[in-house]
Amino acid sequence: MSLNLFIAVACVVAAILLTIATVRFFFSARQPQTQAAFKDQPAETHASAGDTLRTRRSDNRESIALLTRQLVVSAILTLLVLLPALVRALYPNVVPGWMVEPWVQAIIITPVMFYSGAPIHIDGWDALLRRMPNMNSLASIGTIAAYAYGVLVCLFESAMPQAMREPYFEVTGVIITLVLFARWAVDMWLPHRPAFPLQERVDRVSRVWVPITILIALWTFICWLIFGPQPSFARALLMGISVLIIACPAALGWAAPLSAGAALDDAQRYGLTVRTTSALQQAKDTSVVFVSSALATRAEQAVAQLSGTGVAIAEVDARRTDEAVRALAERRANGATVMFIGDGSEDVRVRDAANIAVACVTLDNPEAAPIHADVIAAPADYACALKLIRLSKATMRNIRENLWWAFIFNLVGIPLAAGVLYPFTGWVLNPMLACVAMILSSICVVLNAVRLRHCKLDGAW
Repeated sequence: MSLNLFIAVACVVAAILLTIATVRFFFSARQPQTQAAFKDQPAETHASAGDTLRTRRSDNRESIALLTRQLVVSAILTLLVLLPALVRALYPNVVPGWMVEPWVQAIIITPVMFYSGAPIHIDGWDALLRRMPNMNSLASIGTIAAYAYGVLVCLFESAMPQAMREPYFEVTGVIITLVLFARWAVDMWLPHRPAFPLQERVDRVSRVWVPITILIALWTFICWLIFGPQPSFARALLMGISVLIIACPAALGWAAPLSAGAALDDAQRYGLTVRTTSALQQAKDTSVVFVSSALATRAEQAVAQLSGTGVAIAEVDARRTDEAVRALAERRANGATVMFIGDGSEDVRVRDAANIAVACVTLDNPEAAPIHADVIAAPADYACALKLIRLSKATMRNIRENLWWAFIFNLVGIPLAAGVLYPFTGWVLNPMLACVAMILSSICVVLNAVRLRHCKLDGAW
């Protein structure tokens, strides 16, 4: 034990009190205040540099332009810090020493922290104060901790042991860049659509995951402070920061949006314009497809294909609105997921009565069609039901793979970052390695999502 008994007991008591306070704050029975994931802003409202992760406008171009500038600044400056550090680690004599000096790195990464990272900090701490922490909360805490440690190295480098003089400013830049890129990719792929429903489930998990991670980092700090080798404070701080860094992979925030975006691109290749991402999530559970009995002869091939998949087929006369609505509503009341396929001329109540409404139309620009439908198939193709179901299954499978990858990364990485192997091997995870592992995790999620662009929706079931 590197601290005297009195200080050790005081640290443990303080950690226990902080743990109790954290649990009561985030998990009390009183319902937290809620607000929408994104605030709608009129087109004439100027985008705020600190709010690009929380606002969407009817004309989103200004927000995307500002977010793009923040991302470009973050990526360029981060590379100016990251590449010399990586090259010097592999080839010490290639990179001049001044390029990896802590003060030089601090000057380069400070705009990333306070300009590019502003929306992350604002949204993350706002979510914390509302007791609804998200991945931005964890990213903000991790980058603040890494940046603060780097500043301490700049100020007190000579007082720290040689092995702990690495400032890790590149970690701050990498986290901010990855988080901004995730939101930028979502806006580019899904600019005027609501959040993907499964992403809301990820957000609910984050509300539990973030406080738990904070507590793990706290107790990692306390354990290393009490039992770790000297200098115990600096080493404990570094280990706690490592936990926060490795626990906030941008991969978790990318899992659903990137897969959904790739799936929407794939749908376009097959003549499907998916207007609501909830349709992409629900289609896999379709148990009955209603076809408008007015264009049924055109649906014979699709009916034959669907009959072999276990999906029930039914006809309904959409011109008799009340009867059609009643037929669809009865199936839904019995627990069925209902898809309705028509030509777009039906009464809106018929389409609203189904879980998923598909309009088969003949248009040059399906996106511009003034039709109230979840999915538009153009040219008119009643086999779209089969394609949509197949795409939905592939998309949800892809998202689950991404989520499992992100969580397994955390389950393995956090114990390593906390130093569980140190008593047996004397090895601890360097924060730089944690940063590299986070990058690799994000790359794997991106590559897995891109696979959806090659999903085959035609052919036999």
